Amino acid sequence: MAELGIGAVLDLGQLQKVLEDFSEATGLATVAVDTRGVPVTSVYAFTDFCRLMRSDPVRSKLCYGCDAHGGLQSLIEGAPHIYRCHSGLVDFSVPVTDGDKYVGAILCGQVRVPEAEQPGYLTGLSSWHGDGQLEELYKQVPESNLRRVAAAAKTLLGLSESIEGVRLPKRLGPQHPLPASGTPERPLPRIVPVQVVPSPNAHRPAPARPHGALQAALESEDLAGAYAEVSQLLDTVYAEAEDLREGIARLEDQVVDIARDCAPRLVPHLSQMVERYRERRAASVNRYQMQLYFERLLGTVLDEILRGRPHRNRDLRDLLNDIARHPNRALSLTEAAAATHWSPGHLSKLFKSVTGYTFVSYVTAWRISRAELMLACTQMPVQRIATELDFNQVNYFSRVFRAHTGVSPSEYRRRASTRDGRPTGVSLPAHHNALLRA
Repeated sequence: MAELGIGAVLDLGQLQKVLEDFSEATGLATVAVDTRGVPVTSVYAFTDFCRLMRSDPVRSKLCYGCDAHGGLQSLIEGAPHIYRCHSGLVDFSVPVTDGDKYVGAILCGQVRVPEAEQPGYLTGLSSWHGDGQLEELYKQVPESNLRRVAAAAKTLLGLSESIEGVRLPKRLGPQHPLPASGTPERPLPRIVPVQVVPSPNAHRPAPARPHGALQAALESEDLAGAYAEVSQLLDTVYAEAEDLREGIARLEDQVVDIARDCAPRLVPHLSQMVERYRERRAASVNRYQMQLYFERLLGTVLDEILRGRPHRNRDLRDLLNDIARHPNRALSLTEAAAATHWSPGHLSKLFKSVTGYTFVSYVTAWRISRAELMLACTQMPVQRIATELDFNQVNYFSRVFRAHTGVSPSEYRRRASTRDGRPTGVSLPAHHNALLRA
């Protein structure tokens, strides 16, 4: 019996579109290959260097061999495998399986990274050096770093639902039914719960979580993820700290320590900001105001990180970060398209492909989630909250809020109150694809 191929499992035309959108978002080359490393989709965003390498029959076999080995290695490791190909460029591979059968892989990359960060060669180094044309094209290959390549690899894993959406119906087993009308849109981005009421099992000093996740989000330029992470840390502080000011101070020190690692030039200024705020901090600190305060700190750290990356290109994650920075703004698709220099149609398709949400639903979810926090943590009138969040009419705001939460703003505020007057059950949004750029 002939071996089952990737083309018998996935709709290659639809897979091609997913990979093209991924390349547009990350700037990385992509291709899907079979078990032998032979391409089964068109190559996309390939560098001129790699195109010339693959135009040579002997060197193209080395490329196919690298791709085949990369796919198998990622299958063995059960995770994306980052490696240096025979020509010296850095790629990563993600396996494609049908049940327990390996049918191919998705390959991405074609970047140069600093020598100190180079992963190991997957196969032997080929002897292309000495070819003047190849050497000149090699110098034009984009530069990156290993952290950003790893971020892109995780992002591709986050697109697994998009890839599953192009799986052919005839290969679906009984545990993977095909939706009657295609893959449904995922729930709106209400990801991170704010639990301000103490848990009955709470016993750890606040905050108990290491700052690794928070630092990782900032280093991967994922402001939404950083906001969500600090929200959880604040919840722990408010729920468990005996001295609220002391708990907040520990979290501030955490942010300064992160800046010391990834934005050292900012540390003196950031420390002064923190000290000034501590001096005038009251014993009772409003949870909503604390969220805004830490979001400002994290935004300042990210700005400094970006200043240290002057050669990076603006892309989709910048748009997601802008939405996170301004949850009170009803940003339209047309405005976003103008800012990204993409057509509205292309941006809409790319946004849904990468995040899993339509543009409008994602922006609206951020505004409603901010409304939840404002309702639960402040006494601000509903009409003012609607105005603050760029809703033209309070009645319209109430209808949208009810559609997202199932209750009216007033009912939500009533339910959010607890015995000690503190809110519970607030949600802050964070997109599922925390790492959207290589």
